[in-house]
Amino acid sequence: DLPNSGGARPMRLCIASPTPKEVVKPANGECLAALASLRAAVSAVRACAAGFGPDEAFTARGLADHLHAMFPRRRSSDGTVPVRMLPMGLLDLPLELISLVLARCDAKTLCRVAASCRLLGLGVPPPPPPRSPVEEALRARAEAGGWWIPASLPEGESSWLSMLAWVETAVERRGRASTSAGAHHSLLLDSRGALLSAGTERPRNHFAHLPASPADGTPGLLGHTQGVVAPGVGAPTLVTPPRAVAALCARPVVAVSAGRHHSLAVTADGAAYSWGNGREGLLGHGDEASTGVPRLIEALRGVRVGAVAAGRMHSLAASREGLLWSWGQNTYEQLGLGDGDAGQENLPPGTRAAPCVGGHAAPSARRCVRSPSQVSALSAEKVTLLAAGGDHSAAGTAVGRVYTWGWAAQGQLGRPADKNSPRSVPGLVAALSDSRVTDLSCGACHTLACTARGEVFSWGCGTNGELGHGDSFNRHSPELIEALVTVHACAVAAGEHHSVALSAADGAVFAWGHGRGGRLGLGNGEEGSALLPQRVSALSGVAIASVAAGASHTLAVSAAGRHYAWGSLDALGYENEELRNQPTPAELQLSEQL
Repeated sequence: DLPNSGGARPMRLCIASPTPKEVVKPANGECLAALASLRAAVSAVRACAAGFGPDEAFTARGLADHLHAMFPRRRSSDGTVPVRMLPMGLLDLPLELISLVLARCDAKTLCRVAASCRLLGLGVPPPPPPRSPVEEALRARAEAGGWWIPASLPEGESSWLSMLAWVETAVERRGRASTSAGAHHSLLLDSRGALLSAGTERPRNHFAHLPASPADGTPGLLGHTQGVVAPGVGAPTLVTPPRAVAALCARPVVAVSAGRHHSLAVTADGAAYSWGNGREGLLGHGDEASTGVPRLIEALRGVRVGAVAAGRMHSLAASREGLLWSWGQNTYEQLGLGDGDAGQENLPPGTRAAPCVGGHAAPSARRCVRSPSQVSALSAEKVTLLAAGGDHSAAGTAVGRVYTWGWAAQGQLGRPADKNSPRSVPGLVAALSDSRVTDLSCGACHTLACTARGEVFSWGCGTNGELGHGDSFNRHSPELIEALVTVHACAVAAGEHHSVALSAADGAVFAWGHGRGGRLGLGNGEEGSALLPQRVSALSGVAIASVAAGASHTLAVSAAGRHYAWGSLDALGYENEELRNQPTPAELQLSEQL
């Protein structure tokens, strides 16, 4: 009811829905005409509502006239009963008019209305903002490619545009770096982001300075074992060829890294997971418990992780914004957290880190950090590349700079002035300042870098020819590998004592260094080593898109998504003597069986 400003009887505007049998379904043309009239009516009423004053009756009469014009009467099929074409709903009325009417109700009535009508009590939800043409294009491409898109915008994402762009970039990167080779296991990604693992979890003592125990092996390294194993408690061992990791089947994986004792993975929504041996905080869960299935790193919840790197006993992670975190063993300052008491608060009660003796920290100190800590020394840089070696680390920035830290005795940091003791703070590799580095990889004691010009530099330990300079000498500063100048490399991979490079021109693979077990793939015998890069001729004609080097085996993925392996294939779960040492690349038959 709206009062008439002239003092006459209030005018009552009733909009009643006809019963179903009275509704006459209009033709398409009539629907379009009715919709056009509705838009005109709402626009007119909204314009009037902006100037509501004492003469509300005029507005109400205007609305009634519009509604009357919108819904012309028709005769029923027998021609006797007039009916309206379309029923009027509450949502068809302008909110300004509804608010004006409700303003004349008392509080008790308003409470009843709010309790009985969701629309009037909670209001009309705002419509979602329109999608930009770029977002629509990214969504269309994602749907066509079968890429994973979350139902809601993940926490920390500023917009769908940035999220979709990241997914596409991650998919492209996954095509170039879809494998990781550890000491005793391998991680593989298929074209859809499904994670597979293979290798062995059999206990082996790699902690010679510590008392032996059943947990000195690699419990849960493959991610297929249920449960958590505490330190000192035996765990089931597993040997398996490539097999899907069930715990991460629901979300596609975009980045993986296989260490000696543990594994790291990043899903498309930026969550980081770890599993394997938890000694010295290696998994980043705040304790030293081992876990046999991928477990979310809670300390990085809310951080959009983009890259991870697993070293011998330490871990690195970089966010999409370029911030860096590290955790695990810090005996040789490989975490880059600075001098002094970095990590002391994470030591067992009553334990203090021992000073360096002869350039080495005393092994009994076991200085460690059990949860991810931000590397503040690089907070002003945007880190895009990560590499974790035996006891040293490297990071590349968006502008192509390289920083290194950790153990330096063999020259693996590439900084001649810092060769006699561990470096606790990331330092710039000045010799590469004029080269934009696009790929990095750390071996046990050597480091490789690939530049935008296709050059490959190496430095560190060269005892086994892993530097590719034709000799077995160490290098304390980056040195160009002359044998690869014409190759135009686009990627490098440093194994424990061997190295691999990938050509951008034709996807050719080059290998050099220690060749025991056939890890170079040159087919020249189990013990064949190479002091200079040699082309892996068995892959001629196959366009390789990514390479990975482990302790004693090598992996490659072709542009067509086929996986190849050579070397000691016990790291792929093959124990048959005929398969264990593969001197030339063999194609893997992947199974997604859980």
